Amino acid sequence: MTNLKFKSSEDLKILAEQTLKATSFKKPYVNKTTKEKGLWLVKDEGIYLMEAFHSKKREAPIIYAQGFDPSKNDDVWDKSRVAVGGDDFAEFLPFTIMGLQLMKKGVDVNIKCTKTFIEVTYSKE
Repeated sequence: MTNLKFKSSEDLKILAEQTLKATSFKKPYVNKTTKEKGLWLVKDEGIYLMEAFHSKKREAPIIYAQGFDPSKNDDVWDKSRVAVGGDDFAEFLPFTIMGLQLMKKGVDVNIKCTKTFIEVTYSKE
């Protein structure tokens, strides 16, 4: 199991606020939209959360998991491969209105991943 922590920050609060305001969201790898609010969990050169809302231009920040930001760690590629596997991916994670409100108020997002499930929880340090 891998535990990913997304520390509260101004960028995380902005992402939550923009997600709360959005009404149309895109699912990865398919040409489908949904009204279900959520974010994408992405693994490529690092591991991060990004907007899933349908937008003509990129305006929301990308939030890296603690220890998985390639601009801060030289070994992120190997570390990401060990944490969640070798293949790059994007996964739509539904977020409740309450969860997004918690993010806006300065709460960390914790994501537990295995090969068969992803669990999102919140914590305040």
